[in-house]
Amino acid sequence: MNKSKTLKVISTGLAMFLFAGIFYELGIWQWHRAQATSRQGKLIPSQTPVALTSVDTAGKNIYTAAVNRIVTLQGHYVQNFVAPTQSVTGVGYRDLAIGLFLISNNRAILVVRGFNDGSLKATTQTLNIEGRLYPRQQEDHGLTTDSTLGRLDPALVAGDGYNLFDGYVIATKEVAQSGQSVAGNRVPAPILLVSISGFYWQHISYVIIWWFMGLLVLAAPYIARRNAKQHAIADKVSS
Repeated sequence: MNKSKTLKVISTGLAMFLFAGIFYELGIWQWHRAQATSRQGKLIPSQTPVALTSVDTAGKNIYTAAVNRIVTLQGHYVQNFVAPTQSVTGVGYRDLAIGLFLISNNRAILVVRGFNDGSLKATTQTLNIEGRLYPRQQEDHGLTTDSTLGRLDPALVAGDGYNLFDGYVIATKEVAQSGQSVAGNRVPAPILLVSISGFYWQHISYVIIWWFMGLLVLAAPYIARRNAKQHAIADKVSS
């Protein structure tokens, strides 16, 4: 074997192992993402109340770490709505009283105050609210009008000029400046179970794909050599 041919074989081998290594590392990366996704689905959020603005930012998609957190906020309601036929844990389908709650710096968020049964009166007084933060709803549960929201989604009130937080809060407590709690029939605020199985198996499928491609790269010279040998035999037989 001459020198140039030897160098060609060595360079081909190095390139083969380089690409195989890249595919292996890509598989490891997807494996780590699968494990992280699995852990995320098992996380129990802290029950310690934190300020809404410390875990989420208005005008951006809701942070994953902010979902299910117990948050506090201070401000007042600027609009009131009804969200019809919402599914409530342990209760069934009920109409809910919703308020667009304005906090500092023209930022606002949708707040589920409670059941729309007359137990909660519309108010513009300054309130301190505590509740659980949820991502916006994707599916309509009714019609959207000037007074109703078909789903709990800030996009439905985006034209009102406020810098909106993504998602909504189910209020578990409303307290006036005087320290008196606002009475009313509140809505349960359970931890939202995030379905991660689909994402987990998607990452696992990528692991299999990347590693399979790595094996193909390593096997390519042997496959090519075998095919060449078979063609040579076929040519010899035909001649």
